[in-house]
Amino acid sequence: MKRLLILLLSASFLAGCSSGLVYQRKPDAAQDGPKVPVKVAVVAFRDGTEDFTSRGNIFSGHVFNLARTDINSLSLSPVPVFSVSSLFTVSSLPAANWSKALVEDMAASGAFRSVKFVFGPSEVTDEDIVVEGALAKAYFTTISDKPDEFVLHLKVRRVSDNTVVREGDVGRSGVRPSGLTTTCFTYGGCVVGRINGYLNGVMQEIFADVRRDLVRTLAPPPAEKKPVPPGEDSPEEVIKRIIGKE
Repeated sequence: MKRLLILLLSASFLAGCSSGLVYQRKPDAAQDGPKVPVKVAVVAFRDGTEDFTSRGNIFSGHVFNLARTDINSLSLSPVPVFSVSSLFTVSSLPAANWSKALVEDMAASGAFRSVKFVFGPSEVTDEDIVVEGALAKAYFTTISDKPDEFVLHLKVRRVSDNTVVREGDVGRSGVRPSGLTTTCFTYGGCVVGRINGYLNGVMQEIFADVRRDLVRTLAPPPAEKKPVPPGEDSPEEVIKRIIGKE
């Protein structure tokens, strides 16, 4: 009985505050931008990150591979914790979560006829375009002046003829805001909120780039103006002449 009680207390101590990131897209001007009448399927992304979970230590700092591991408060600071409630865990961001979040973002933008998530190409039904790819980098660092790196490698394929119309990397790299992992002493949830807000911002910036690039790639070419036969006035010139007479 005593051993069971110790185990339960240990589990509650290590748990602290834990939260999985739920992507929350902030409104932007995308809905007022150009739209393309295509149906899009996004296939679950592969994990293309390096084969590690974290590097470094509590003294020099860490690099966390968020595709494969959580961010845990016990690995961030050598300072003893003050209470169970000051502990926290920020859940990992596996590759599949990025593809699902991209689907939510694209659908909410209103730039496409429809957008859906599929686990594999065999689930594609009547979609016009398939977006496939990998999470190439998802590195969150606590090392001073070392940039975080988040990169998607995407391939856009037209279903009708299986032609790849676009392939490349899109991502963000930069030193994270200062104080992001600073402890709140008695409440770890504030750190979780700060980190999740930061990651949401990074994802939204990347997804906005993906949307803009897709719209540019898939938009039909502008209609060519018909040449005006020699000796005839163009419609614009006719209008100007009429206005001038008035």
